[in-house]
Formats: sequence, C-alpha cells, structure tokens
Amino acid sequence: MPTIKQLLQIATEELQKREIADARRNASLLLMDLLKCNQTYLLAHDRDFVSEEINAQYQTMIERRSKGEPIQYITSHEEFYGRDFIVNSDVLIPRPETELIIEFVLNQVKAQKLKKPNILDVGTGSGAIAVTLAAELPDANITAIDISPKALKVAQENAKIHQVNNRISWFCSDLVEKLDLSKQFHFCCANLPYIDPDERSTLMREVRDYEPELALFAPENGLLLIKRLINEVIPFIYLNGYLICEIGFGQEEALLKEVDYKFWQAEKTIKDLQGIARTIVLRKIEKSDNS
Repeated sequence: MPTIKQLLQIATEELQKREIADARRNASLLLMDLLKCNQTYLLAHDRDFVSEEINAQYQTMIERRSKGEPIQYITSHEEFYGRDFIVNSDVLIPRPETELIIEFVLNQVKAQKLKKPNILDVGTGSGAIAVTLAAELPDANITAIDISPKALKVAQENAKIHQVNNRISWFCSDLVEKLDLSKQFHFCCANLPYIDPDERSTLMREVRDYEPELALFAPENGLLLIKRLINEVIPFIYLNGYLICEIGFGQEEALLKEVDYKFWQAEKTIKDLQGIARTIVLRKIEKSDNS
C-alpha cells in the first residue's frame, strides 16, 4: 500500500505530464476531498499508508483531472459566499466574481431598510445567488428561474441543504416568459450566458469541454440574452428597483448602448478584483414620454 506522500508524488507527476497547471495543488485538493481532511493533515500524516480502496478511488479522480475535467465536477461541490454548493455538469461552477451581485443586493437592502425584499434570480444554475440571498436575508421572498430542468434540480437540492427551499419559488422558463405579470421585484439578479460562440476555441478546456454550453454561450457576441432580459424584465421591477447583471470582458459599452433609457438609469458598473467591469446595475425610473 502506498503512503500519502507517495500518492501525492505520483499524482503530481501524472498531472504535470498531462499539462495540468498547479499539478501539486490539484493532487492535494483531490486527496483532501477524498480523505475529508485539510492540508495540515496531509503534511502531518504523509507517511501514513492508504488503503487499496482509497488508492483506487484516487487514481480515478486523477485520471479524470488529467483529461481536463474541473476539480469541482470531480468532487461534486464548490464554495460560494462561504457556503458549500453541489455542482455537476448540468450547471456552471460558481465563481467569486458573481459574489459582487450578492454584495450589491445586501448593501442596498440594508441602505433602504427593506424589510421583505422581493428578489428575482434569472438563470439560477446551481442556485448560488438565490440560495445565498435566501440564507443571508431570512425575510426575503425569492423567485429563481432557469431554462434547464436539470439545473433547477441541482438548485433545489442546494436550497434543501441550506434549509431555504421553502422560501424560494422555482420556475422553468426562458427568461421571464412564464412569470405572472402580477409579480413585482425590488431586485432582479442575473448571471446569464455571455460568451460569444466564436470564442469557444479560446476558452480553457475545463470550461469548453465540461461546463454546460447552454449556460455559457449566447448569440450576438454573447449579448442576446442579457439584452432580452433588460427589455423583458421591465414590467416586473418596482419603480427604483434594480437589475443587476454579470457581464463578460469588454461588454459594458455595447450593452449600455442597448438600454432603453426611458425605463432605466445606468446606476453603476462594478469591477472585479482584476479591475474588469463585471457587473452592470440598472435602476428602473419613471417612463418619460419626452425622452
């Protein structure tokens, strides 16, 4: 039977051979997940022997990673805003930049002293936004939409894990198509597909070959779905309510040109830690017939 140190050394060499970046870190993360331990444990117990069963499971994980499959799909989970979310190939892997949407909503709820905010999450995927906001805002009413029934199943499972499923209404819909027009929201959050299909070859293989195409790509330079939502969600937003959309690199100017400023005011653009314009915020205003 191999030791932990031997396992890590062999796995790291295999991943390096297959041109996986940060091979040692990848090997360690997979073993930590399998052993349900942390890095300190691996270092302190590097001479411990590993059972044949664990070894076999680990080799399968390393083989999957060596082919480019993301760690999150191999381990079936990813952290988002301090919570653990189930993920699989039916949903996008939650990313840190999407937490900008969470921060904006939480700050506005506090600033406006909203007691029971109504929040819409369009393109919910794993449910990261909807579940997080439901957990952070116990009195909020949340509605979550996705066009994929498989994605909604994952999102509902995450809602159950975090004990907020009874406070989220779920809809399988193409954007807001199936929403009742009587519904009104203080916030509409959206992390929709925004990658141009022509850019497929430029993506990392972890994204290109494993994450769901339905959640990645949109026509018209990646802008079609966001442009549609900007127009179609207008009847569902309270006056002075917000639409908060995640966008791709270099899309801010093109999207803001598509905004109907009779209904919306461009409130702000939020940049991520790399200084990239990542989130656009629109505020609904009184319709002006003179605009």
